[in-house]
Amino acid sequence: MDDSSALQSSPDIYDSLRDGLIWGRWKSGERLKPQHLKVEFGSTTAALREALLRLAGEGFVENEKNHGFRAVEHSEDTFRQAAHLRLLLECEAAEMALKQGDFEWEMALNAAHHNLEFIEVRMEQADDIEPFLRRWSRQDWVFHSTLLGACKSDLLMQTYKSVYDTFRMYAVSRIAGFGFSQVTRGEHRAIYDAAIARDLPACLDAIRAHLALYEDNNRLPDRLAPKGGKGT
Repeated sequence: MDDSSALQSSPDIYDSLRDGLIWGRWKSGERLKPQHLKVEFGSTTAALREALLRLAGEGFVENEKNHGFRAVEHSEDTFRQAAHLRLLLECEAAEMALKQGDFEWEMALNAAHHNLEFIEVRMEQADDIEPFLRRWSRQDWVFHSTLLGACKSDLLMQTYKSVYDTFRMYAVSRIAGFGFSQVTRGEHRAIYDAAIARDLPACLDAIRAHLALYEDNNRLPDRLAPKGGKGT
């Protein structure tokens, strides 16, 4: 019997690699070894290479001649740019969403926030938050994308997704606490409460409070300072 059907396809491998890069499965600059990845994903060399080349084209992986692939190593300047652009896009989309969101949107946002808060409570109580990172990264995306989803602009959301992923990959890899702190849950709660109340000024203020500090690592408080010390 031909067992090729059991092998993961290139799109499946791409999704798994991209997801892993975003939540910190591979750190900034870490080499991605095909011989190990083939076993992990149960894939062919061709499918794996296709997925890695696609990620390289999107800026998540670097393809070094004669040295293979490695997770992209973001500079702090790249991170600040991603943080600033995310802030702009999120505020723009939130304004549109709060004006256009219906009851179904409110229900979806309520569910997304409930699940995110559940994970964040567990993270606050845990001595080691690393086991939660994968689920937290995914649920953080679900919450923010659900909040903005009612903006009804596919292009805006596609752009936001790319910027968000760049932001998240750097934050998880380089920022103390993987970008999570004891105030994160409260920041998400403030965004949610304002959105459900359709209080646009409060919602935008909450988004800015949640994201603005990331724009300049030199101004980050200790809870969010880059690993190795501020400004490193």
